[in-house]
Amino acid sequence: MYRCLPHKTSVLLKILKFMPDKTLSKTYSSTDVECNNCGYIDQGVYCSNCGGHLKKQRISMSHLLSSIVDFFSNFEDKYVHTFVSLTTRPINFISHYLHGVRDKYYIPFKYFFLNLSINFFIYTYFNISTINENGFETEASQLLQLKSEAVFDAIINNYGSFFSLMIIPLYVLATSVLFRKSTHNMAERATAITFLFGHLMILQAVLNLISAVFNPFYELQKYLVMGGEIAIIFMLSLRFFKASIMDSIWKSIIIAVFVFMSMQYILVGTQTILQLYYGE
Repeated sequence: MYRCLPHKTSVLLKILKFMPDKTLSKTYSSTDVECNNCGYIDQGVYCSNCGGHLKKQRISMSHLLSSIVDFFSNFEDKYVHTFVSLTTRPINFISHYLHGVRDKYYIPFKYFFLNLSINFFIYTYFNISTINENGFETEASQLLQLKSEAVFDAIINNYGSFFSLMIIPLYVLATSVLFRKSTHNMAERATAITFLFGHLMILQAVLNLISAVFNPFYELQKYLVMGGEIAIIFMLSLRFFKASIMDSIWKSIIIAVFVFMSMQYILVGTQTILQLYYGE
């Protein structure tokens, strides 16, 4: 078979024929380490396959502290970027986020839940939930003796932050019906609504701080938050769903009424359950 080839070439082929194929049987040196994350065999400090650490080290205090510093540095960068963008150019930010610009920003539900937690912490730390119209605190035992309307108000005061979670699917449902011709799918609608209402939680937290210092402000706070919700709906209708001004006005009113009435039924149902449980 090698006769038709030049002498040197045929000799080289004969040598290669009897050489072991090193590509088929991979050998490992003493410096090779198996990656704990993906199982790839590699050398060095980091795995070339997944980027994880190759060295097997116990968690030390320095490692723990560096992890904490890294967490707060990343938290600060992403949170600040998200907060500033939603404050200065909310619709443009949401549009860019939906088109893939996401690495330096919080994901919508994480941003919503974080701000909700901050708001709830302020709400409970300053005992805003137990301050009545006269500025006095009510004992937990007295809550059971309140009339029906007072129990209804107590539900809103104590669990209003958690009921905020129910607003998201209600708004998504309403916009899906009234803006069904929009090119945005349900997930994109949920993303926009979650970002904006998560941002509204910051306003509500600031208003709760003011209410803790100046109690009569609490009644005004309810209307300010409601006005913020209507402003969000109108902005979404006009700029996100590209509706006309008139369509944005009447559709915003319908959505606000639908969500308000739905929340009333949910709260009344919760009130009834609590009354049956505790006994009025």
